[in-house]
Amino acid sequence: MASVFSSIEPIQKMTFTPEKTVKTDSKDTLASVPFASVLQNAVNEYTALEQTADEESKQLALGNVDNLAQVTIDSLKAKAALQTTVQLTSRIVGAYKEIMQMQI
Repeated sequence: MASVFSSIEPIQKMTFTPEKTVKTDSKDTLASVPFASVLQNAVNEYTALEQTADEESKQLALGNVDNLAQVTIDSLKAKAALQTTVQLTSRIVGAYKEIMQMQI
């Protein structure tokens, strides 16, 4: 399961090219990541964490869980993933609106 959270990396200068790559000042080339796949990965991560938290909550209600701290941690992970997904969605929609308002 891939994590939504990653380490902080410096912002790279973007250039638009037909082969969908981002050229940087450094010697290496990074492939660009489409907005749709970023959002889809965030939604998938949230869905998996939410299912885990729901299952552990059910087990807690049935009295089958001894570790309340783990149930709480998994619930907070799902909450953080939801907030991240909502923020990504808002920023992607904002970027799309900005692009659509550009004068050509």
